[in-house]
Amino acid sequence: MATFTGHGTSITITDQRMALERSSLLAAAVGESQIINLGTVAAVHVRQPSMLSAGWIQICVGRPRLPLTKNAASVDPHTVHFTRSQRGQMAGFAAYLHALIAHNQGHTRVPLPASAQTEPDHSIPAAPALEISVRSTSGPSFVGFDVETANSARGSICAIGLTVVEAGETTATHSWLCQPPPGLESFNAGNVLVHGITADAVAGQPTFRQRLGDLLDVVGYLPLIAHNAAFDIGALREASAAESLSWRPLDYACTLQWARRDLPELANHKLPTVAAALGVELLHHHDASADAAAAAGIALQLMRRRDVTTVPGYVIASGITLGRATVDSATPPKDTYREGVPASETLRQVTSPPDPVKNADPAHPLHGHIVVITGSLRGMSREDAWRQLAACGAKVNKTITHRTSVLIAGTWFDEYDRPQVDEDVATARHHRAAGRPLVIIDQQQMSELIAGDRSVSLPDRSSPSRVDAYALADDSHVNPQSRVGTRQQVRGKHFLAWMPVVKQLKRDNRLDEALTLLLECIEAVEAEYRPLEWPAPGWTREAAIVYRKQKDIAGEVGILQRWVDAAQATGKPPSPTHSIIQRLAKARALLGAE
Repeated sequence: MATFTGHGTSITITDQRMALERSSLLAAAVGESQIINLGTVAAVHVRQPSMLSAGWIQICVGRPRLPLTKNAASVDPHTVHFTRSQRGQMAGFAAYLHALIAHNQGHTRVPLPASAQTEPDHSIPAAPALEISVRSTSGPSFVGFDVETANSARGSICAIGLTVVEAGETTATHSWLCQPPPGLESFNAGNVLVHGITADAVAGQPTFRQRLGDLLDVVGYLPLIAHNAAFDIGALREASAAESLSWRPLDYACTLQWARRDLPELANHKLPTVAAALGVELLHHHDASADAAAAAGIALQLMRRRDVTTVPGYVIASGITLGRATVDSATPPKDTYREGVPASETLRQVTSPPDPVKNADPAHPLHGHIVVITGSLRGMSREDAWRQLAACGAKVNKTITHRTSVLIAGTWFDEYDRPQVDEDVATARHHRAAGRPLVIIDQQQMSELIAGDRSVSLPDRSSPSRVDAYALADDSHVNPQSRVGTRQQVRGKHFLAWMPVVKQLKRDNRLDEALTLLLECIEAVEAEYRPLEWPAPGWTREAAIVYRKQKDIAGEVGILQRWVDAAQATGKPPSPTHSIIQRLAKARALLGAE
């Protein structure tokens, strides 16, 4: 074992892992401890301390990443800070990391360093003959993932399964029962029939809140891989929201999508079917740990079939990008493959849909419409559909806005491979009920429209629509526990329901109504967030915009200062680069110039 000491951080290195243990002051911002598997260290960035500030060593886990800025490094769990007096410790730790990275890239074994000492000449400590046993990194590293739920609410997680794969080998499995989040505890007979877990079975188990911490510790910075990941990631998000918990962005992949791409000959792509086709063992379907292990095995087999040794390598080879999720939002994995285009180029071309073709036929039924695609399309990638729509003169967007006139609804599947209504379709239906001219069509109707068929009725874009702004208020996407909290309610709904209303009122130039509603929502936001957390700044930013439109600069300064005061009261004042701080400075300058 070897140890190093950074600023507020103790580093302990054993034969397989590195532990970063932080002081109570740092733990509040970054976390009390971080475990790093030695074989996953891919790169390192070193910033030397200056006369005025500490330096740091940024450890890149899993894959190289860009050097962090000072503000980002201060809250990064894989970054260790060092003061000027700790340069000896810093040099020894950096030298060890460089030797470890060389080993992970295929060079010789790396010696375990002696515990570093802070010495006046800042020399690098010598290493004894003891050697580290580090796993080869010639295979992929990720975590297979699955959850089971107590009822029809996706957030009612009652079981979690994890399979940790490091360098192509399974190194750990976890199977946990847990009590679902408050408000989601009921067990549905249909769910119990599927997985066999009852309320009595979880009565003495840890809560989901406790299990989430265990999960995040196991996952670290590895990507999650699940079969029909939209369900499992959605469940994790909804359960976390029900507990008012948050986590860093998680990358994830879906073996259901991978199998549809690589095994089109199968009758279906359910987990048992795909596992059997690839020779992957599935002991007990709908046991969380068994399903997680099967998803991991499927991922490994599909990567081997494409002769790739990393998850990013599969992304490039297949054209199916990773998804990314937080508690607040999720970007699903995307199929970006284009026939005849090298996969490496395909991956770089997926940032945005193409612009409408300039010489498109103005008489085409889709010409000039604003179109969004949601869900999966049969036999066609999202990008192929974008290109065909753009050729018709349609403007393709990724998300629904007030200008969207056509939503093309593909298919989303639940964990049992059953089609589900996704959030975009629910949003579109709500917009239509409020009076927005928007039509929802399926893939067959899209194909007919592209071919020029006018039998599908589309909105008349020439006549202005009359939208009932207040009918846009919808809090059905907010977890039930939060919806009933009186502190979080504004006019009988959760405050999150009112942002679409505010934006429509602004479009209608009903600024006084928008500002009144915003101030009510700000009150609820301030009550919602604990004293240790900053209030959500979006509502304050919207109110500041309204004050500016009304030429009330004093009101703008007041509402911005109100947010700054609330943020500073947490003991973690925002940096000078924060958007609210910068807007406040500009508003004060305008106020002083009046």
